[in-house]
Amino acid sequence: MIAQAGASSSTILGRTPPVIAYQAAVISAGANDADNPDLGENLDAIRRRLHVGRVVWLVPYNREAAATVRWVAQRWGDRIIDLAWARARSDGVHCMSYSWVARSVVRAGYVARHNITR
Repeated sequence: MIAQAGASSSTILGRTPPVIAYQAAVISAGANDADNPDLGENLDAIRRRLHVGRVVWLVPYNREAAATVRWVAQRWGDRIIDLAWARARSDGVHCMSYSWVARSVVRAGYVARHNITR
C-alpha cells in the first residue's frame, strides 16, 4: 500500500515504483492538487506504473480535478466512485466519513469483506 494523507499527485508518483503489480487497486489522487497543470500527466503516469487486474478511482469533490480523474480512468478502462455522493468536510476535499467510501469499494467488488475477530 502506498498511502499518505494530503499527498499531491506528484508525491504519489514519486513514491510509486516503476512497475508494481497488484490484483486490484483503489486510487485516490488529485484532490490535494486540483489546480496542478500537470495533474492529468501525473495521474496517467501513476496508472501506467500499475499492472493491476482491476482499478477503481475515487473521484474528488473538485469538479475540475474530477474531470481529469474521469478522463484518466476512462482512458484505462477503470471504474470510478464519485465522492460527490459522500458528505464533505468543511475543507471541501475530504469525506466526513470514509466508511461510505469503504463500503462502495467493497460493493464494487474491489476488495472482499473480512470479519476481524480478536
